[in-house]
Amino acid sequence: MVRAVHGGSDREVEIGDVLPVMEKRTVQGDSTTIPSGEGTTVLLFWATWSPRSLEALSLWEKFGEDYADQPLRIITVNAEHETLSGEDLQKIEGYIAENIKKLPVILDEGLELFNTYAVKALPTAFFLDGSGRLVYRYASLPTSAAFDLQEELEVTLGLKERQSQEETTHRGQLEYQPKNNALLHYNMAVQLYKKGYREKALERIVIALQKDPEYEAPLRTLEGIYSPEGSTPEGETRLRDFLLENGLEAQVERIGTGEPILIDAPKKIDAMERMRLLMESNKPAPGTSP
Repeated sequence: MVRAVHGGSDREVEIGDVLPVMEKRTVQGDSTTIPSGEGTTVLLFWATWSPRSLEALSLWEKFGEDYADQPLRIITVNAEHETLSGEDLQKIEGYIAENIKKLPVILDEGLELFNTYAVKALPTAFFLDGSGRLVYRYASLPTSAAFDLQEELEVTLGLKERQSQEETTHRGQLEYQPKNNALLHYNMAVQLYKKGYREKALERIVIALQKDPEYEAPLRTLEGIYSPEGSTPEGETRLRDFLLENGLEAQVERIGTGEPILIDAPKKIDAMERMRLLMESNKPAPGTSP
């Protein structure tokens, strides 16, 4: 069922939702319709105060050049503040002149677009089809962003087929094999989190990182837990404090250098399953002391 979205930041915009058509004027002086009515429209939300926005803008300018012959329109949306002062406007104008050479820019005064799309982090990219249906959303800009976004862009444009889950998993398994039973602890953490045992899950994730500091999945899962809607300063601060409290100082520098892993929301379980999980989580796993 297609769901029409009418704005408001107190709800979530989901894949498949149809966003309202809007007429906006760019800082370049052109009138533009969102979405375009044909092909793929990408909206990139950014701000001068967002450290990763500059990298995102550079990446999308490159995509604009690389896919210039495709039915693709890229529009950048500045979401600086709800109310823009003269100083804000001057700063934005200088930023655009220095960093955005080819892409159109919309000043989102009043944060109308920001709230309509329920943006939770900057930068965030939204892919829309010609009818305004949301087909993809990508928040923040981890180190894998260039690959992830190009992959999805080429799938959306019909230039390649999407990899199956099995192929993606297999590729990840070939890239790295966890050491010292870290995988066992991580798998238990995921199982516990899905069942609603957040604190128990966090304990297992800590053990997994202690067993194998190079294992990416536990840290990326922590990022997904602390910033489920995309990287935010508050989420990164809470995660940094958690890592420091658990003696994982070396992991702090790796925050934001990979794609966060999101775990399904906790599901209800019966009493027997709850008891089994608790007993399992309290039992020392191989490689730990009783």
